[in-house]
Amino acid sequence: MFSRPRSYWKLILYVISTLVCFVLQSVPAFGVRFLGCAPSLLLLLSVGVAFFESPAFAAWFGLIAGLLSQLTTSTLVGSDAILFMFAGYILGVLLETIFQRKFIVYLFAALAVTFLQQVFAYLAHLLLFERLPLGPAILHQILPTFFFTGLFAFPIYWILWRFDLKFRAKEELE
Repeated sequence: MFSRPRSYWKLILYVISTLVCFVLQSVPAFGVRFLGCAPSLLLLLSVGVAFFESPAFAAWFGLIAGLLSQLTTSTLVGSDAILFMFAGYILGVLLETIFQRKFIVYLFAALAVTFLQQVFAYLAHLLLFERLPLGPAILHQILPTFFFTGLFAFPIYWILWRFDLKFRAKEELE
């Protein structure tokens, strides 16, 4: 997949965008917060990579993005990595077989995986620690993260879509 020199530039852009999303998601000084909750930018990026790359690459990218996301969350170790990896792979396979590569599919997939991430984090905290009751957890953690992640879905998709258009045009010229 990454045999051409231009593909290495695409990989470098993925690494840079991953680091930018990680910094924006993890550093509170940048002010990317809504009601005290940060958006899941790395999740959006890994779902977006599943739209433009193969399922195997999307799974590996999701694993790495999930491990980075794990550094900023207080969930079970490896849970985000496993969720991002399976989401990238399953979405990549579904995009090759059933779904079309449209923004609305990206939005629904990203929001569904975000919801799963938040529910799994709540259940893990509920089982291991004493956590908020379900009502306040939904109102103060799950819904703000869900909606705030949805707001960032369009810019991240647009950036990845522009990357893909640029690199496909250059590959077609060769």
